[in-house]
Amino acid sequence: MSENIEKFRAMGRKIEELLRPSSFPIAIKFIKDESEIPENYKRPKSDLNIQTFICQTCKMVRSYGWTMAMTEEDCSCKLARGIYGWDPMTEEAKNFGNQFSVGLYAKDLETAKKWQEKMYLLRENYSGIIISPLTRTKIEPDVVQIYCNPAQAMRLIQGYLYHKGGVLEFTSAGRGASCHEGVIKSYQTGEPQLVILGNGDRVWGGAEDSEILFSIPKIKLEIVLDGLETTHKAGLRYPIPKYMNYNPGFQSSFEKRAKKRAGGTIAKE
Repeated sequence: MSENIEKFRAMGRKIEELLRPSSFPIAIKFIKDESEIPENYKRPKSDLNIQTFICQTCKMVRSYGWTMAMTEEDCSCKLARGIYGWDPMTEEAKNFGNQFSVGLYAKDLETAKKWQEKMYLLRENYSGIIISPLTRTKIEPDVVQIYCNPAQAMRLIQGYLYHKGGVLEFTSAGRGASCHEGVIKSYQTGEPQLVILGNGDRVWGGAEDSEILFSIPKIKLEIVLDGLETTHKAGLRYPIPKYMNYNPGFQSSFEKRAKKRAGGTIAKE
């Protein structure tokens, strides 16, 4: 195992220590050729005899702890196949996507086209991706994803802004989230992304209603982690320590009835 791989595993352990996420943070790496995939990495098509969505495969990795690889033969999501360059983004394909959105995500064709104008397409010639649990990763990630709740995402934002300052800017369409904003946009912009998971992530990707996604490109991972650890030491913690050092009270009209019913449970002055 290379020194770099152990460095990323240690980062994963630190994230789990400071945030206690309910599933593994995951490492995602782009590959140029299928020959980069070792034989012992699971594949949806050859090992499970199914084609999956990318968000679905990420759920397997973050829940089961598997390392998995995907190429175009493993992926059945038309959106992902288009934005990852596995299907040509022809005018016919664009029109199909826009027509699909009308009446579902958009009121008319012109409105539907506006989302397509904001999409990030993987223009590099990558044949696939490898996804691995960060604490036991077998790859050096291009992007790290942490599925979390809003309070955990708050801590990650605080960690990043400890060094950067200002605010974290992100976009959301309520769709095309984890595979698009959480992988390609994070990778191409070089900026962490707070991702509001969409229907695909929740229906097929197994995301819970309470989950959102924080995505970090490799070049910002150390910055986020250092800020997270430093602010933790300064007193910004997860789980959030609720303030409990106070005398509980009631509305005056309720207090008299409460004390009468309590039978000693509430101490009388």
